[in-house]
Amino acid sequence: MSSSGLAPEPSSAAPLVADFTETLLSGDDSAPGAFVRSLLKQGVAPGTLLEDVFTQAARELGQRWVTDDCSFYEVTIAAGHIQRLVRAISPLFLANGAMHGSMGRMLLTCAPGEQHSLGTMVIAEYFIRDGWDVHLMTIYGADILLDMVRKADYHCLGVSVSCDQHVAGLRKDIRRARQVSRNPDIKVLVGGQLFMMESNTTDLLGADGFATDATSAVAEARRLRGMSRVIG
Repeated sequence: MSSSGLAPEPSSAAPLVADFTETLLSGDDSAPGAFVRSLLKQGVAPGTLLEDVFTQAARELGQRWVTDDCSFYEVTIAAGHIQRLVRAISPLFLANGAMHGSMGRMLLTCAPGEQHSLGTMVIAEYFIRDGWDVHLMTIYGADILLDMVRKADYHCLGVSVSCDQHVAGLRKDIRRARQVSRNPDIKVLVGGQLFMMESNTTDLLGADGFATDATSAVAEARRLRGMSRVIG
């Protein structure tokens, strides 16, 4: 099976990510919102905030938790701030989007056992803006997944995977989802931090393609459906 996921370009938002991360950990509940409003007034695009700042800050927080530089409580509170900010700037990001549902129906979820849904929330915004009718599963459940693809005609199933310990179980679920899907030609797109290091995992999962960020995920989903890009 071939995969043509697109590799991300180096981010120029590193200073913003560092400042935003410290703001999230400051203990001031009003500081993250004020920080983002200031960036928007300076002309920083909502898409830059979503993919280059929010997502990267979340990864940085996760890394700090692994190295015991942040407590689980601090990371949880910070993640809550990011999720609220994603919802707050969503109308700005979606303002120039394509017609809702014009690209098809997409089911997005995290891999089994993964606790954080921020990445899929951000990716969902990009797909909605691109014209997809997106259904987001914030908590993974194999039975729920199979029931959803059995009852609704999804054109694409997107799964975010951050570590290889979930590969075996997810491969089984993807195979079963294809077997019971109401759409016999459903396409499976996988992505997440794992694919920045091991793109060959796509074949191990039995997926049709992979992506390493939200922008490439939209492009790859269009490729899988054989459709060209119509909006920026």
